[in-house]
Amino acid sequence: MRDPLLARRPRSDGWQVTVTRPDPRAMLFDVALSDYREFFFVAAGERSIAITMYDTSDDAFPEPQTFVFAKPYGWQDGLPDDEALLQVWQAVGVQR
Repeated sequence: MRDPLLARRPRSDGWQVTVTRPDPRAMLFDVALSDYREFFFVAAGERSIAITMYDTSDDAFPEPQTFVFAKPYGWQDGLPDDEALLQVWQAVGVQR
């Protein structure tokens, strides 16, 4: 039986995404491709989002980054893994 909290997604294009959902409004994404590996921890509150990202493959910037901001218009909880990761990347891109 598959653990509903952990979904390993090896993809045909080489990407590997592991998603852990310890709570409906908290997610951990482990994203890997070749030498690239980055983690995103996302917590969605009633009105705000907190995202901590840590690129362990970037020796030039060995620090995690944390963003806390108002929940973006249209933010959706409970999306499928690929769509949820895309939503996180879009949110972080706006904050940078």
